[in-house]
Amino acid sequence: MTCEARPSVARIEQICVVIPAFNEALLIRRCIQSVIDAGVPAQHIYVVDDGSDDGTGLVARAFDGINLLVNNPKQGKLPGIRNALIHFSLAERYEYLAILDADSHVAPDYFSEMLACFLQDENTVLVCGAPHSERHNWLTAYRAYEYAVTLRLYRQGQDALGVITVAPGCASVYRTRILYRLQWDARTLVEDMDLTVQIHRLRLGRVAYTRHAVAFTQDPRTLREYIGQLTRWYRGTWQVMRLRGVPFGRQRIDAEFALLLGEGLLFSVTMMCLPVLAMLWPTVVLRWFAIDFSIVAVLAVACSVTLRRPDVLASCVVFSMLRFVNCAVLLRSFWLEVLRHQQCFDWFSVGRYVDSRTNARVGLPHG
Repeated sequence: MTCEARPSVARIEQICVVIPAFNEALLIRRCIQSVIDAGVPAQHIYVVDDGSDDGTGLVARAFDGINLLVNNPKQGKLPGIRNALIHFSLAERYEYLAILDADSHVAPDYFSEMLACFLQDENTVLVCGAPHSERHNWLTAYRAYEYAVTLRLYRQGQDALGVITVAPGCASVYRTRILYRLQWDARTLVEDMDLTVQIHRLRLGRVAYTRHAVAFTQDPRTLREYIGQLTRWYRGTWQVMRLRGVPFGRQRIDAEFALLLGEGLLFSVTMMCLPVLAMLWPTVVLRWFAIDFSIVAVLAVACSVTLRRPDVLASCVVFSMLRFVNCAVLLRSFWLEVLRHQQCFDWFSVGRYVDSRTNARVGLPHG
């Protein structure tokens, strides 16, 4: 869907931004400042400090006019957003509500691009933007590559077919008229996917995507954190499917989930069997690796050029190794959550870090 209409200043004032945060003192200032720079005044920004002990609330209070809600004890992301929704009467006061992760920051035209999509179609109730990974090392280069390929090859097609499976927590805006129809206390590890699937299940309206609304997000910088985050995502996906009856709901979203996860499981099993297959048919496996690497290299070049990220091309030699990691984590999560019924709700938090190049781009000090 092409979003061409430009929202007026009055329309921008109909949006509020909720930033749930737990121990985000290192990055929340950057997040809030980016929202203000994108046209949303501080009095329309609502920070939920979910029992932080690192001074997150104090950093937020430094912004004149900011709204702060402190949860004590810690309640979790979705309950925290629900508390802000009720405490500040956000659905009654605003037409749109944006959710933004505290470790992220948005481009200057983020909200105008989001609202332009809402203006295109009154039936659109959720718009998701385009997450871009911040540059740091070879792992974040791979995430930048993954995001670019996924958004270009999958998300645009899902948008056209009306089967977007997840609106990312770092880049989502909702019409407030649907918020009280959603469950904000469901136990899953991927709250953004659960909210998206609920909208499909209840037939509340269209979930749309715009590649022009860019949010920069901080991804894991160590392999341990990468595996931990990936485990949370995959296990959470199986939890949402169980909770919402996917893929047995007889909706198009069910077919999309079945296709994506069926393909993922088949590919993962094949990847894990490659060492055995290499002993049986070494030439065939070697040829397959050569073709696969060539495709990855071409996509890495395209990603490097379009995103102006030379680190993606420089790091592409390790992408195949990370795909093995992805497959192993997917199969393990399937084994534990689906076959063994060992549900896990322990939230894995990625360590935060400061990158001087990122701070320079958004006009913040390095220290």
